Amino acid sequence: MKNRQQRKWIKALVVSLTAVMLMMGTVIAAPGTGATTKELTLDEAVKLALTNNPTGKIAVFDFEAAKGALTAARSARWFTISASHKDARSLSAPSVLNPNPVETDQYTNSATLNWTLWSGNKVESQVSQAKLDLDSKQWGIAKSRQQLKYDATDAYFKFMAARDNVKLSQESVERLERYLQDVKLQFDVGVVAKVDVLRSEVELAKAKQSLIEAQNTYDLAMATLNNIIGFPLTTELNVKGDLSYARYEKELAFCVDAALRQRPEISQYTDAAKSAQEAITIAKSGYLPTVSAVYNAGWYDSKFAGGNNYNWSVYLLTNWTLFDSGLTAGKVKQAVEGYKKAQEQLKQTVDSVQLDVRQTYLSLKSAEQSIATSSSAVGLAEEDYKIKVIRYQAGVGTNLDVLDAQVALTTAKNNFLKAMYEYNNFRAKLDKAMGAPVN
Repeated sequence: MKNRQQRKWIKALVVSLTAVMLMMGTVIAAPGTGATTKELTLDEAVKLALTNNPTGKIAVFDFEAAKGALTAARSARWFTISASHKDARSLSAPSVLNPNPVETDQYTNSATLNWTLWSGNKVESQVSQAKLDLDSKQWGIAKSRQQLKYDATDAYFKFMAARDNVKLSQESVERLERYLQDVKLQFDVGVVAKVDVLRSEVELAKAKQSLIEAQNTYDLAMATLNNIIGFPLTTELNVKGDLSYARYEKELAFCVDAALRQRPEISQYTDAAKSAQEAITIAKSGYLPTVSAVYNAGWYDSKFAGGNNYNWSVYLLTNWTLFDSGLTAGKVKQAVEGYKKAQEQLKQTVDSVQLDVRQTYLSLKSAEQSIATSSSAVGLAEEDYKIKVIRYQAGVGTNLDVLDAQVALTTAKNNFLKAMYEYNNFRAKLDKAMGAPVN
């Protein structure tokens, strides 16, 4: 009887454990829980951003819309043909000669061809503006692709830095945990005071808090990268490798010259200045006459569909506004000031581009120097920490010396990580500042 009950309990226990394992497997494999991790390289991240991010698509839509605007502007160079059909019934008023009112039907058809032969160069300038706008929108595509490449690269490097920061925080926690165990052992044998244990526990708690913050930064960096490359925000990403360093050899003058030749903003504002100059011509066309050729043809009849009684006329029509109460003068003034503004905006853009390249280049070189300095500091801090621990264990050092060395070591490693991230970030930013083409 007792053996039978034991077998029942064992069977029930096995069933329960099996159910728990199945539930755990379901939760782990559930979609959206981060069970599937996607491997991602920097090149893949950039390609995904260029393909999926709405910013690039919006720029393409603007370009296609500009194509339509150019087609519409060119249409003004050619003739238009319009046609109309009218069905009418009328009742004549009674008169002395015809006292009885008469109802009549009339069906009228007309066709008109209108061709503007000369518009004071207005049409030509409007076509030129449409061409310049199309060129500007094409530069806008290049600008959006450069921005997307930088955004994806920066997000990728931030994600790598956040991952490495989590590792550093975990190392700090583990180092303090090992040290706390040593302090407790020495306290148990009466070698150190209780205050050393308490202070070590406080430092460990601070390190754990830093680890929590680092993990949160890591999660946010992953979500940001997912957003830029067009993945669901809950997608788990994994990037291989570490932040790398390769000396940048090009001179500042080369970078500035490349930026002046390649930056899309300069080309866009150059087009804007030319378009503003065409606007002056358009405004001045109000002082000049417009000449059009017109051909009219008509058919009318009392029977549907009105195909008899054909008539036609052809003529030249000249329209000239001799006085408009200052309307044209005001438009010309507005266009001239707009052209002056566009010229200053172009100059301002050129200056801003040069400043952007210089700032980014100098920041890159500063980060490069920081890498060498912080790398040496890490080695010194590691050696200092080991010495402080040994001195404390030997009874010739203090707990405060060890904890200060621990803080210095963590700071040195974080500074090195920061310098590596900034160098890679400024390297990518310099490519964007120079207007490097994106394939």
